[in-house]
Amino acid sequence: MRFYGLGGAVLAVALVFQVGVAVAADEPKAADAAAGQPKATELIFDQKHLSNVEPGKTIDYKFSRKVSDPKVLGQEFGDDIKLKVVADKGDGNKDLELQIYTGDRARDLQKLEKFSINPVFAVFFAQSVNTFNQLAGGQVNYLQNVYSNGWLKAKVEPIKVTYDGKQIDAYRISMTPFAGDKYESKMQGWEGAKYQLIVSKDVPGQIVDMVASYHNRYPPATLKLSERTTLAGVTGLEDPQ
Repeated sequence: MRFYGLGGAVLAVALVFQVGVAVAADEPKAADAAAGQPKATELIFDQKHLSNVEPGKTIDYKFSRKVSDPKVLGQEFGDDIKLKVVADKGDGNKDLELQIYTGDRARDLQKLEKFSINPVFAVFFAQSVNTFNQLAGGQVNYLQNVYSNGWLKAKVEPIKVTYDGKQIDAYRISMTPFAGDKYESKMQGWEGAKYQLIVSKDVPGQIVDMVASYHNRYPPATLKLSERTTLAGVTGLEDPQ
């Protein structure tokens, strides 16, 4: 089993995110209103995440990949993802430069125009589907649909996190989109994959933390893999359960 990381998926950052927006746009806006709780899709797709970031500002994210068995799952590594706001285009839209990884691992610099939604979400989404496909197999288009629809049913809960030494309000969004799927039995034991986002309006770009956790249920081996992207300056986060 060979893992290629983001690869060509990064080249389609804008397209991947547009697909997610289209899915969310079809969702009724009703539920959870009684408790005043936002829906996952409202927090991810309906926000102008970059409205609080001035031109010239670079947002730094730390990526880490951890595995239980490098021979089977590929090597662990850590690297940087940097999002620079180049220009303000008005109405919350920004021109951006997105650099994924550094050195020999670096991907081509992505220049994105008129974005209000943080494209690092799209990087995480593309990586999540890519990794699950490499682990479990299956048709990529089908997996993308299941993954996207999972955000319509994701759990949202208010939490506190620490950023730059201060406690701030945030929301944790979590889902297990492949569990219970009609093709679950063909997913080679990886159908319990968990995805968790933490977002807050009190951090630049609103992304606090994003984690994809994979745990194979078949013995005797206990194969585990996690891929995590965390905003620099965020501390004290626990691993998802």
